[in-house]
Amino acid sequence: MRKLLSLVAVLAMGSSLAACGSDESKGSAESKAGGEFGKAGVKVAGDIGQKPTVTHKEGEPDKALVTEVLKEGDGAEVKKGEFLTVNYLGQIWRDNKVFDNSFDRGAPSSFPIGVGGVVAGWDEGLVGKKIGSRVLLSIPPDKGYKEMGNEKAGIKGDDTLIFVVDLISAVANDTKLDAEPVAAPATKFKVAGDLGAEPTVTVPAGTKIPAKPSKPVVIAAGKGKPIEKGSQLIGRYVVYDYTGKKQATTWEAQQGEPAGPTDRLQVGPGPNGEKGALDDLAGMTIGSRVLVELPSQTDPKTKKVTAAFAVIDVLNAFPAPKPQK
Repeated sequence: MRKLLSLVAVLAMGSSLAACGSDESKGSAESKAGGEFGKAGVKVAGDIGQKPTVTHKEGEPDKALVTEVLKEGDGAEVKKGEFLTVNYLGQIWRDNKVFDNSFDRGAPSSFPIGVGGVVAGWDEGLVGKKIGSRVLLSIPPDKGYKEMGNEKAGIKGDDTLIFVVDLISAVANDTKLDAEPVAAPATKFKVAGDLGAEPTVTVPAGTKIPAKPSKPVVIAAGKGKPIEKGSQLIGRYVVYDYTGKKQATTWEAQQGEPAGPTDRLQVGPGPNGEKGALDDLAGMTIGSRVLVELPSQTDPKTKKVTAAFAVIDVLNAFPAPKPQK
């Protein structure tokens, strides 16, 4: 199963948040403009979508979680359990050290929200906010890394953390694709199912493992922008072998990961020019449901060949992160 998944899960982008709500305020007009300190004792300069500059008042931070909406978006409210995509900057109150930010990586980060996948301050402070918003979080230790801290990031057990978070998108297993089904997809496999649910696949009897994968086949054509090379996809997938047996699906919890969309899908080339199983998705449109035949693998000991194909729902696409020095 892991071998099959590894062909689909081309890129897993780590983040200090994964090891990483609420006294709320919309923030004063001065706080939103980056002028006076807001309720959290913090002011933020810079437009949404750009790397912010953060300063805070002298003295000790608030001991409770403080959430301020610096700019409210016009999108849907973030719901518990959704797969949230954000840009963010994290800074330590004690020494003003910026310990992590996605802006320098050139790509956002994505994770399930409200279910313990990130620090409690994020779970509590971001659920209910609107997509398109810039949100300020002042997170005390008990809502952050607790007494353990994060030595690698320079965070001590009693540190309050300041985050500026831009909410980009949120999707879930029941997010319906904005797509038109193709009347007669060019594949021998029968793919059926609602565009907001897990597809079902029928494999004709006697189907053999192909000598090499065919080009991806569009099952439903999305209405979004074309997928660019070097993209990281937000998507869902179900994997079948050529006998018609389901091998893996993001609609169910698997390998210790919760059910739901994933960002572990990349359209190459990779940072060193390497090719991947999903490279031919470049040029297809966001919102599509696509069938992708995956390269077969041979076990060096048993010589057994494993092969599979995936039906992938492309929910969104962003630039892949830049290699970090």
